[in-house]
Amino acid sequence: MKNNLVAVITLICTLTLDILTKNFVEKNFNFQDKIDYFDGLLRIALVYNEGGVFGILQGYKKFFLIISIVVLVFMIAYYIFEKNKTLLFSISMALIMSGAIGNIIDRLISHRPGVVDFISIGVDSVYRWPSFNVADAIIIIGAIMLVIIFYKEEKKRKSINSNQQ
Repeated sequence: MKNNLVAVITLICTLTLDILTKNFVEKNFNFQDKIDYFDGLLRIALVYNEGGVFGILQGYKKFFLIISIVVLVFMIAYYIFEKNKTLLFSISMALIMSGAIGNIIDRLISHRPGVVDFISIGVDSVYRWPSFNVADAIIIIGAIMLVIIFYKEEKKRKSINSNQQ
């Protein structure tokens, strides 16, 4: 029960952060505006992503809305039916679901042409990573945590199996 409460609090806090940052950037930046930090290594600039991850398939907003909702439903079902809900697992799933919900909300807002992205990392003359937002970052953090959890569980399972033989 405690893990579920932590998951809900994590989801609410990260979703709120995502919504507030997107609204702030959308209200205070035009398409030409940008703020560079660390000699341009970190850039804040308003970008609308009408496609999927890393801007692929631009113009397929509804397609990615449907895919996002389907994936979110599967994630919720997986969380509900998972019997071994450690604290780390609960937090990682909450992060992934929160990010998915944040990007779904963007796709549902009629005046937005796409998901609000605003964080860009890189050097213009060398390489600049595609723009992203808080939701994207927390999805990646949650996914990395999930991989670590699965790796540790598999390692533990192999150790138990080798000790039994």
